[in-house]
Parts: sequence; C-alpha cells; structure tokens
Amino acid sequence: MKKILVCYALVACFGTVMQASPPDTTKYRINLPSYWKPGNKIWEILTDKLPLVCEELKDKELCGDNCNPGYSIEFEMSAPFINSYTPIHVSSDYTNTLSKRPTEVWDIVTSYSFECYLLLMDDKNKILTKFILVDSDETWIVTSRQTLRSYSPPPMQMAAIRRNWSNRSGSLVDNSSQVQGLYPYTAQEGQTPYAFINENKDKLSPTNNDLFLVVDRKIRSW
Repeated sequence: MKKILVCYALVACFGTVMQASPPDTTKYRINLPSYWKPGNKIWEILTDKLPLVCEELKDKELCGDNCNPGYSIEFEMSAPFINSYTPIHVSSDYTNTLSKRPTEVWDIVTSYSFECYLLLMDDKNKILTKFILVDSDETWIVTSRQTLRSYSPPPMQMAAIRRNWSNRSGSLVDNSSQVQGLYPYTAQEGQTPYAFINENKDKLSPTNNDLFLVVDRKIRSW
C-alpha cells in the first residue's frame, strides 16, 4: 500500500511540473516599491531607458504581475548610514514675559549615505546585471527645524527701601530696611542642540521616503 501511495505522489508531482509553463522570454517585469504607483513618470523612464542598456530586454514587452517573464528588474536599497549631525543656529527669542520663555531655533542637519540598485535577473533569480542608482560614496542631507528651551538665569531682584525714622536723644535716626522685590518666575533649565540630538537620533534620521526621493531624482536625471 505504501508503494502505491508513493507512486501516486510521484505521478502527481511529475504532472505538476509538466503543467508548469516555461518562462516567456519575450517579456520582462519591473518590481518597484509602492512609492512609485502605476502611471508614475518613473515607470515610463525605466521602460524607455532599460532596453537601451540591457541587451536582454531589447524588443521585450513589459508585463504585469500575472505573467511568467524570462527576466525581471528588482529594486534593492540599503538602510541609511549616518555620517554626522550638525546643529545650525537660526534665531533666539529672549522675550521676558510670563507667557513666553526664552527659546532658540536650530536647524539640525543630518548627513547620510546609502546604496540603491536595480538588478536584472533571469527566471532562476540569477543576477545578470547590477545598475547602481545611488553609490555609498555619495552624501545627502535632511534638515529638521527645532525650537529648544534656552537656559534662563533667575532674574535680578529689585531692592526697595522702606524708610523708618525714629527720634533718639533729640535727633532723627534712619532705621531704613531693604526689601527684595520678587519676580513671578525663576531660572529655566535649557536644552543644548547636542543634548537634543543624542535623545532624538531616530527622529532626525532620514525616512524611507527621503531615500526614495533621492532615487526618484536620480532616475529622472537619466
């Protein structure tokens, strides 16, 4: 009985392989992230330019998801590598009012690098050609504007003189005392841009959309 079951399994497997259609060598497919929706100008540029530089794609037809093409273009992008964070002072506001504390405005410039490729692959997922869109030697920046609390020392207190005259031994004596006038708030702890950077590196790093924007500009410059 076991031999019969094994025989049926082999026949079924062989039948599946026989029914699988061979790749269509007259077609190719491009797989891009959803950032580039169908109809985006990037699709037109790639379908116009890639067959000119890929002999394998010459005179081939671009197909959609429901096809088994002989070739495909795959998109590959690395995570960003952060080179540096640079704070640039923009302005200060030391208005001394109850409703407005001293602040400073900073632009935090994040310098980064990354890699991005288009890979030409055959139907066996073998890489045939690697097109470099963004090289790791290139440097890019993204800027984030931040308003930070600036350090504010306690304000100087105003001294008031309270006059108090007394008559001692037939003469006037000044017994004046000094009274300190208090301000409604005291010192304010500030935040340096370097402290802000150390606490918010994730927020200051480029997003995937920032990287896609760089790639988009690269492709449009072809």
